[in-house]
Order: sequence, then C-alpha cells, then structure tokens
Amino acid sequence: MGKSLWKSADQVNGEVLNLSDFSQEVKRPFAVTLLACLVLIITIVHLVRLVYAITWWRFLTTLPGKPPLYLALTGLIVSILGAVLFWGLWTGNSRAPLATRILTPVYIGLEWVEQILSVWRGNRFENWPFMAGISLIVILFTYWTLSTSRAKIYFGELHEPSKKDRRPAQPQS
Repeated sequence: MGKSLWKSADQVNGEVLNLSDFSQEVKRPFAVTLLACLVLIITIVHLVRLVYAITWWRFLTTLPGKPPLYLALTGLIVSILGAVLFWGLWTGNSRAPLATRILTPVYIGLEWVEQILSVWRGNRFENWPFMAGISLIVILFTYWTLSTSRAKIYFGELHEPSKKDRRPAQPQS
C-alpha cells in the first residue's frame, strides 16, 4: 500500500484547492524495496542467532569465543531494531530514512568490531577484503537509494506535484 502524496487542502494564488482531488498513490521505489528486503534478511539472521543462542546455551558456554549472552543480546537488539526499520521502510514512514542513514554505518561498524575482536582471540580474518567491499557497497547503495527523488517523495521528504497536477498561473487583473 502506498501513501497519499497530498494530505489536506492548501491555498495557491489565493484560491483554495482541495488537493485530495489531485491525490495519487505513491508507490514504493524498487530500490527502497531492495533495501527493505536487505534489512529483513539481516533481521531474520539475527532472530535466528537469538533463538539458537537460547536453544544451545549450555553447549555454547563450553566453547571458546563469544558467550551465549552476547549472542542472545545482539540477536535481540538487532532483531527489534531491524523489524522496526524494515516496517518503516516498507510503509514509507518519514523517520525511516534518517534511522537507516544512522543505523547502517553503526551496524557495519559493529560487525567490523566483532571481526577485529575475533582476530584478537586468535581467529583468522582472511576474508576482510570481501567484507570491506560488501560494507562499501551496502553503505553506498543505502545512501544512494535514500537520496533519489523517488525515495524522497515516497518518504514525504519531497512534495512535488506532477505536471498534470499543476495549474497554470491565473492572469492578474
């Protein structure tokens, strides 16, 4: 479901226009749909992380590495934030772009910190060039997607009627 571009009556050139006459459904841009799906995938992965951390708690305590409490808490936090962010992107909530612009580099930064801490514990991190490339692509794609005019219109950051909705200026007498 899209949302209406116009919300109420407005006044143009002294004439009250009922802009609901011009209302149109704003469809979700394909790039925003892809971004929302990426957020959903990350959310599901962390929800699985939470469930498995709880299910295998005793076994995980016997292993070296990340404690099950850390796995469960990060799974819970990312699942909750991811679900809220996904819903905001999917429904066109006006707060979703800012939240996405903030949470994307934070999430990627925390993933890098987790990898670096893993290296300090003696694990190898040989795929860092791949992770660096994916991180860069995700950040660029996210910021590009949210900066397009179609995304700005979808999220209500840009209100611009189409050409057919514009009325010619009335001659002044």
